[in-house]
Amino acid sequence: MSTLTSARVRHSGYADAQEYYMSEGMGDGLPVVPPTDANVWAMLDHVGLAPSDIVAEEGVRGVRFTAEKVAINAVMAGCKPEYMPVIVAAVQAVSEEPFNFHANSTSTNGVGVLVIVSGDIAKRIGINSSTVAMGHGFRANATIGRAMGLIKINVYGSIPHGMDKSTFGHPGKYSFCFAENDDVIPWEPLRVEKGYGESESTVTVFAANSPVQVNTQNESAPEDFLSIAADASIVLGERHSEFVLALSPELMNYIRGAGWTKQRIKDFVLERGTRTGRELNEKHRRITLYTGDDLERRIPVVESTDEITVVGAGGDAGPFAMLIGAWGDVISITKQIHM
Repeated sequence: MSTLTSARVRHSGYADAQEYYMSEGMGDGLPVVPPTDANVWAMLDHVGLAPSDIVAEEGVRGVRFTAEKVAINAVMAGCKPEYMPVIVAAVQAVSEEPFNFHANSTSTNGVGVLVIVSGDIAKRIGINSSTVAMGHGFRANATIGRAMGLIKINVYGSIPHGMDKSTFGHPGKYSFCFAENDDVIPWEPLRVEKGYGESESTVTVFAANSPVQVNTQNESAPEDFLSIAADASIVLGERHSEFVLALSPELMNYIRGAGWTKQRIKDFVLERGTRTGRELNEKHRRITLYTGDDLERRIPVVESTDEITVVGAGGDAGPFAMLIGAWGDVISITKQIHM
């Protein structure tokens, strides 16, 4: 999106608008909502920002995310104005240096921007945290996640076959957003773990690969179903900076009954989800990564429990866990949502 005018031109009809945005490379392949003056201003007014206000500036390419451009893409994605505070916070988060938005937007790894919302705003604006939390059917989830993808395309310039060098990509590049379910977790929520208050709301953004669903059917002891999840973490591959472990309410009930803390879960999964240096050498074959004592040392997928994010989400029925790996050169960032 080179100019504001090019995004907000008037069209003879809906079909004409779709052809224009797609031909100009301003879309993700799905129909977009034409960003009229009225609906763009509705976005801006909800967060009290002027069009020229700088929401964030990305460091590698020096791209400035103006409030106007963020609002335009939120409209195109189908967002309601009340979603705008979440999108503003997410844009600020991806612009932080450790997130490395440039790498996220150019790498062959093909990651998307995962937005996890923690706090009261999720319920107030309808971000789903329960059944089909990572799937279809909920406008807030779908359009907030999609807005981040469109911002990557239209503001940052990450266009497939251009800047975007994804070997495969995955559906999360269209949209990837869900909320933590405060009602099922027996410990402090993600926002508190990240240093914010219980009454505050936050977004945490990850450079996320595709999710891996793990079936722990017939297991009710935490050490049993978490062993399955830990074993599955190995398939995420090496060079992960972190990963998300989402646990369903059924598994959360077992965890609550057994008195396991979030830290104990992280410790267990980190220790179990490992391979020896010898096994990793055999995997690589042509190069020797580990020698000496490291041959028998067990090497985890991530370096420490600080790189494992545990959240409760999903539907009441089903003993499932979900693993979401984050690309190794990108670190998640948490920002407060200002409402």
